[in-house]
Amino acid sequence: MELVFLIATVTSVFVSFVDGAGYLQIRPPSLKQCCYTDINKAHFSYDRDFCEGPKNWCKVHPCWTTCGSKRRQSPINININETIYRRYPRLKFENILKRVIATIRNNGHAPYFEVHEMFEDEITLCNVPERPRKKEYNFAQLHVHLGRDEKEGSEHSIDNKFKPMEAQMVFYDKDYEDVAEAKSKRNGLVVISVMIEVYGRSKENDDCGCDGETCTVRYARKLSTLMEKYYEKVRLYPLTSINPDFWTLLRLPRKCWYNNCGRTPSKDFIEKRCEKEEPENRPFFVFEGITPLDVMPYDTNRFYTYAGSLTSPPCYETVQWVVYKCPIKVSTKAFKMLQLVQDSHLNPLAKLGVRRPLQTNTNVVVYRNHLK
Repeated sequence: MELVFLIATVTSVFVSFVDGAGYLQIRPPSLKQCCYTDINKAHFSYDRDFCEGPKNWCKVHPCWTTCGSKRRQSPINININETIYRRYPRLKFENILKRVIATIRNNGHAPYFEVHEMFEDEITLCNVPERPRKKEYNFAQLHVHLGRDEKEGSEHSIDNKFKPMEAQMVFYDKDYEDVAEAKSKRNGLVVISVMIEVYGRSKENDDCGCDGETCTVRYARKLSTLMEKYYEKVRLYPLTSINPDFWTLLRLPRKCWYNNCGRTPSKDFIEKRCEKEEPENRPFFVFEGITPLDVMPYDTNRFYTYAGSLTSPPCYETVQWVVYKCPIKVSTKAFKMLQLVQDSHLNPLAKLGVRRPLQTNTNVVVYRNHLK
């Protein structure tokens, strides 16, 4: 009876679905227009030779002009020799041992796990580098990036070395109602990044340890199980998300009449023009819940941090990134399941990858909390 009540309660509040960090509403198929006036039809691509590809994201829609900024765009290569040492306290989590109920859906961009805001068992983060020490951030969302090249799927690189995947855990400032409200606000988000290797494939000896002793890279068993189980459930892109007139709406690429690349839209513009309609497809519920512990490496003492941005449109420069030095490993099956998930054109994610190219900025400083 309690489970039935829980399902009914969750279903009844789902109309309040929260837009996540970056582009986490439904990404529709491309109309091949190169630019759009309707945010609900706007499409971005990871095809680097396409007019809607990464280098042109800032031209696709006026809400995404920040993607063309050269101030603090992510991801970046972390050159260890250029990092600056600062003595930061360890990240502090509250309720991290709790598993919070989540959902998962395929939005045509990538599958992602999202915490349900209705539950009071919030997992919070504080002691965030370069932010007020007591400022709290709520855990909201988890997703994993991969690339076209199986060995280079992480968005960030360390000394120009990539990993097959990168997990990103999104936290938002507790002063705001949700990620949707926080993501355009100054210092609104924190994203913790963990590099992921594939169990049995990696031959690289990472300088990682646990409790001061050398140990193997952590095999993230629970994360592997979640990926294997739920990526299969959301493998197919929901056909209800495809406009029935899609095939008749295709048109030749057109010249975009606006180009404010590099500028951040005003607050009023964001509120009036940049909010997307609610998705129609329902998610799958993850009743066993998720926790950041599913993704954490053995060594949580060493990390790099910098002020950056979302890595997909609208690319708002509101993120403090914390990139752990040490990776984790997941099963080969988990990796394959992610590769097979369909994008909004019904192609497997492995065809184009889900990875923005490295960005070049003018004033990004990367700090480390450990000695080289």
